Amino acid sequence: ATWAARAGAGICIARARANPVSARRSPPSRLTTARASSADGGPSGSGNGGGEEDDVDGSPEDSSYRPVSDEELKAAIQECREILEEATRIAGEQARAELAAQFLKVPEGAQGSLAVDMARVQLFFQGKGMRPYQAEKVSATLIEIDSIYGDVELLAVKFDRLVRTLPDVDVSEMVFNDPRVLTVKIADAVPRLIELLDIFPLDKVPQMITEAPKLLYEREPIPERFERTCECIKRVYPKETTEGCKYALSEEPTLMFDLPDLQIFQKDERVDIAELPMAVQESLVYATRNEHE
Repeated sequence: ATWAARAGAGICIARARANPVSARRSPPSRLTTARASSADGGPSGSGNGGGEEDDVDGSPEDSSYRPVSDEELKAAIQECREILEEATRIAGEQARAELAAQFLKVPEGAQGSLAVDMARVQLFFQGKGMRPYQAEKVSATLIEIDSIYGDVELLAVKFDRLVRTLPDVDVSEMVFNDPRVLTVKIADAVPRLIELLDIFPLDKVPQMITEAPKLLYEREPIPERFERTCECIKRVYPKETTEGCKYALSEEPTLMFDLPDLQIFQKDERVDIAELPMAVQESLVYATRNEHE
């Protein structure tokens, strides 16, 4: 409410600065009539009437207002926009916080109900910014993995731990892409994160993890999987370099799991891209578009 009031006040200020004369209030009609009567020789403004007339602002010509420059007006409008954006952001956070608080209340006598557990988990993920269909899919997947993930308090701890460990990663999107990432032990994920940073640029790793969360918990070491994937890409594009493969995989990290295990790469011969599954073809063409346009 405070931010909304500030936004409204800022807009009024901007309007007043832009047109100071029109922004002033007109005097009450009864005082206008009194002035007209006085001009015709009627009773002068004395007593209560005179006191009210004295309270009326002077004419626009006597006003101390001055027109503002374009720069000042733009600055006032920009300030209003910033206040409105901040108010909108805080309102969104408050709404998510209220959703998060809602699922913590367990209905009396509802313990042990799978439907209720799923509903609470779904509300939890909606509170974290997921859309309803995303939250529904994630909650169903997690409870299929293990009923323990129907415990919202446990999920909250695991989710917050991922947020603290991966500050530049969109954890909500990452969990939607692969809910199993919530089962990862942070102590096991950190070494794999370091391996990724040893191979790929720092600014690429957060998005790679978001799109392919399996990078944090797959058993094969990252360097070995990277080498195997590069060999597959070079089987399709013989002139491809390791640096080119590195760029391609930073753009489409899911290729590290889609390519190496395909049966066609078990043969010791060149592979035509048309022989690959359509989804893999699309990812590979997109990832290597700069080299093969």
